[in-house]
Amino acid sequence: MATFDELLQATDEVLSDGARRGAMHNAAQDARLDGRTITVDGQRLLNFGSCSYLGLETHPALAAGVTEAVARFGTQFSSSRAYLSAPAYATAEGLLAELFGRPALITTSTSLMHIATLPTLVGSGDALILDHQVHNSVQTAATIAQAHGATVSLIPHNDMATLARRVDELRRTHRRVWYAADGLYSMYADYAPMGALNELAASYDELWFYLDDAHAVSWSGRHGRGYALSHLDPVAAARSVVVGSLNKSFAASGGVATFPDEATRRRVFTVGGPMVFSGPVQPPMLGAVIASARLHFTDEVQRRQEHLGDLIRLFNKLAANEGLPLVSPSEAPIRCVGAGVPRIAYTLTRRLRDAGYFVDTAVYPGVPAKRCGARIALTAHHTAADVTGLVDAIASELPRALRDEGSDVDVVRRAFARQLDGRPVRLRSTVDAPRSALRLERHDSISTVDNAGWDAMFAGRGAFTSSGLRAIEAAFGSPTAPREHSWRFNYWIVRDASGHPVAATFFTTGLWKDDMLSPVGVSAEVERERRADPYHLTSTMVAMGTLITEGNHLYLDRSGDWRAALRLILAAAREEEDSAGGTAVVLRDLPDGDDELRDFLIAEGFLRIPIRLSWVRPLDFAGDDEFLAGLSKKARYHQRTRVLGWEPRYEVTVVAGGLPPAEVDELYGLYRNVHARSLELNVFPLPRRFFDAMLAQPGWEFVVLRLPEVGERPVAFAALHVGPDHVQPVLVGLDYRYVASHNAYQQTLWQTIRSAQRHGAGRVLFGMSADLQKARFGARPQRRWVYVQPTESFQNDVLLQLSERVSTA
Repeated sequence: MATFDELLQATDEVLSDGARRGAMHNAAQDARLDGRTITVDGQRLLNFGSCSYLGLETHPALAAGVTEAVARFGTQFSSSRAYLSAPAYATAEGLLAELFGRPALITTSTSLMHIATLPTLVGSGDALILDHQVHNSVQTAATIAQAHGATVSLIPHNDMATLARRVDELRRTHRRVWYAADGLYSMYADYAPMGALNELAASYDELWFYLDDAHAVSWSGRHGRGYALSHLDPVAAARSVVVGSLNKSFAASGGVATFPDEATRRRVFTVGGPMVFSGPVQPPMLGAVIASARLHFTDEVQRRQEHLGDLIRLFNKLAANEGLPLVSPSEAPIRCVGAGVPRIAYTLTRRLRDAGYFVDTAVYPGVPAKRCGARIALTAHHTAADVTGLVDAIASELPRALRDEGSDVDVVRRAFARQLDGRPVRLRSTVDAPRSALRLERHDSISTVDNAGWDAMFAGRGAFTSSGLRAIEAAFGSPTAPREHSWRFNYWIVRDASGHPVAATFFTTGLWKDDMLSPVGVSAEVERERRADPYHLTSTMVAMGTLITEGNHLYLDRSGDWRAALRLILAAAREEEDSAGGTAVVLRDLPDGDDELRDFLIAEGFLRIPIRLSWVRPLDFAGDDEFLAGLSKKARYHQRTRVLGWEPRYEVTVVAGGLPPAEVDELYGLYRNVHARSLELNVFPLPRRFFDAMLAQPGWEFVVLRLPEVGERPVAFAALHVGPDHVQPVLVGLDYRYVASHNAYQQTLWQTIRSAQRHGAGRVLFGMSADLQKARFGARPQRRWVYVQPTESFQNDVLLQLSERVSTA
């Protein structure tokens, strides 16, 4: 699990890449706006990026409302509503109450309305269930409610079976159970399943709804009251708070909350934080709210709704005729056409801009990183000819964008298979790109790979030489093993026309604990849940390398077309992820400072997350005195007193080959001691058969430590992979009775160095964790990165929420 700060930094990198490509942070350059067109970088474009769905922002009635309000009340009324409301507030909220058919309250934005309302109504005795895709502003408000004592949890998007089960559980211990969702989701334009929500409301009196209908208010429903209030039945509506936006289709300013009764409205108005401590909607925009509300009672808004509906249906029909990957077939003004990873989506929206159309790029964090696309907003400003021209441009430019970026329609079909739900995708043919001379070579076992060639590429990097991998495959390659110990191996080598390798790596597909890198307190909480369900919060990952190996698992020959070669490998990894039902593709242990590779992978839709420092000790000394001389004064004292001074008391045995089963059992027990205390790197315990597999292969040895003064049983050991120029401890085991009293762990590290000296190795690859201890041995830290392309972020978001709860507690 990435921390919030790490995700924020990764998101910054993704969006900054979009800005560099001209797809984000654009500025309109028009001296006057007409709602239909926009000028960007000197180019006049048809604007399909506006959420003013009814096109009311240029309506004379709204302009007149603003002008009249300024003339009567000035540009601002600077008073908290807790003390004094501007004169126009009563009129505006009265009109909105009539429009929505229930008490209404206004604040300066929809986001602030959530912060005012949700923590006020969801009390410490309540539970709040969030749809995973509910708007970020609702999730922000939920964090405040959780800090105030509410029980907050996530469920997968629109998963009514899980919602019903969770409500049934929580209602027994909580006053109310709230469910928060969007009426219309703002990226893929799918709706909340209102029929199912009505049924649940009828079944559970404790169930209440909090619905963000920001993108559906005004353009849908009678008088523009939106999707949610138009589809809630009386029972559900009586236990619902529905929030809308006055910015988008309403073309004014602020957010509005509607309540089932006046008492609920009064409570939010009285004690909702932003209602007390934030400024009000200012008179000019209150004038716009009033004018827009009045307009919504007229036939003109109904005519605009009908015109917009005709455009939506026209778009859907034309898109279906062209076989476009329209992510949702709903009749909503938000339309999203799938493209794939960010670089393809950016290329598509740039091509559409060149053709005269401004559309938004749907990218992470709004959508999963491999399911990006062109986000189109239809408005009443548009004509049928505008829509026809746009669809024609998309049909022409999407296949070209895919071709330019080395992708194809099959990749799009796979990426959006769940959203397309069987709807056909067939794009216009275009001139094929020149066939690449690169070829992807596939293997499912190291035994069929050219071992000499493999070792030449990966020697010195870690325990994934051919001999190291044979041991790992022997332990984890069985399909009949428990899920956590059954891995699928994929070896991918990309060769050029001459057969020379340009890129190579291997991936394993297996079950990971989602909290592997979470704070210890979070993992401790999750492990309590795993007592009942050992696979709670676990996911199938397609990851470079294995959970055992550390080091840079990616070989690239930068003199060749390494980008094209790496794209072939990433395409194979995504195909494997789709086949395995995985939740992410993970590229592990990539080095710091490789800006070329970083920029390439961010454009491919990967989030860059730092991982723990890895420690390397060069063997740049001839003997113990020279070793000590190279340390700091403090570390030198530590080594003399805690390590070298204790070495004579240990009996050290080096085992390369078999051991009696009873002795292997003893070592495995020492390993399980360490695993039980290792929540900071929380993984499934390795199976016992891995020990036999290591002992059966060359290139592995066990260094076993005993203390004759306490008995014959081992008190510590390290399993080492011995490479041509390195020794790497892959795992250790300890009897914790002798860690503090006899410095057993430090002695294990020292005997690893002794092993490297014996083999004439140039380095010890100490790996992660125990930073202080390894630094005392003169090891040097190396910063590394993991690149993650999540297909499903639900589990990580659950952990982030759990982390918030643990830190609050």
